[in-house]
Amino acid sequence: MFDDWFILNPVAHAYNLAPSNYRTKQGTDVADLLRALHMGWQPSGVNMTEEEFFSDWSVDAMAETLFVESDVDIAVTHTLRLDSYFYDGLCARAKTVEAVNKYPDRFRAYVGVDPTAGLETCLRELDEQMAELPQAVGLKMYPAQVAPDRSWRMDDTDLAFPLLERAREHGLKTVAIHKAAPLGPVPMNPYRVDDVDGAAGAFPDLNFEIIHAGLAFTTETAWAIARYPNVYANLEVTMSLLFKAPKLFESTLAEFMFWGGPAKVIFSDGSMFAHTQPLLEAFRNFQFSPETCQGYGIEPLTKDDKALILGRNSANILGLDIDNALAKIANDQFVQRRRHNDRPAPYSTWKEEFANRQEAVSA
Repeated sequence: MFDDWFILNPVAHAYNLAPSNYRTKQGTDVADLLRALHMGWQPSGVNMTEEEFFSDWSVDAMAETLFVESDVDIAVTHTLRLDSYFYDGLCARAKTVEAVNKYPDRFRAYVGVDPTAGLETCLRELDEQMAELPQAVGLKMYPAQVAPDRSWRMDDTDLAFPLLERAREHGLKTVAIHKAAPLGPVPMNPYRVDDVDGAAGAFPDLNFEIIHAGLAFTTETAWAIARYPNVYANLEVTMSLLFKAPKLFESTLAEFMFWGGPAKVIFSDGSMFAHTQPLLEAFRNFQFSPETCQGYGIEPLTKDDKALILGRNSANILGLDIDNALAKIANDQFVQRRRHNDRPAPYSTWKEEFANRQEAVSA
């Protein structure tokens, strides 16, 4: 708990950024982009070294970063399918399985498919992953791949709709689609948000999260969350504008609040890429300026608004009983460590694990 707020971080990754995992030049480009964001969009001193960053992050380190170094209660880990960029897609299916099986009360899972591989492949892989992780709650997808450039649309009735129907049959609650942030020097068009409308209208009993909402196409995203009750703005990476460009963050959130209100916006950061605790503390202290309130016709954020954004909205999307979830972790290993020790410094767990790895290799 953080200031009596339930914190649910709906996008968490244990990336494999080891150079041996780069499949294409575009994989190298994305790794370099992530490094630049990691260094430039966090507070000074909150970072990994270059060697620690360009490595294969562990599920254990991710858990410690979220639940000991930060005040996160529950997190969602995603299977990533950037298959044309990285040999294991950047965050492998095996890591999702490990996180949920090792820490079942702390992690929820989104499975992942690549629609550019074709419908039959996606349906087969979705069935396989759901058989392996029947407790999965969501589906994560990317709109495009590279080498060669290729893309698909969420409103494609021949490809996307049968896939979404299968997701619904499996009982998945939400579909998270990467948008707004193109992955390197690639065509921008697939990262637009207009195709989400068709899917949301055709599948009103599924939820749709526009990931990286507001990094681009802010107004279009704001209109989407206003028009469709099952579309949400997920602020992964966008939250880090609190440090890099605070006025831009303020105007982006203000537009979302004007059109969608606090029930349609989801806190997220993409931990471990960004460290959650500084963002939680920054958002606790964040408030719209009087000029922004007047200019956008909105009210200042209340404590209840922030509670929705920081966890309750995600819990509602996933059908999570917050009281029950908190009861299960009330005295777990992470709570016990926090009870008896000071909060560790950001990334200290991963730094120690990485150093031990290096020492073992050198021995």
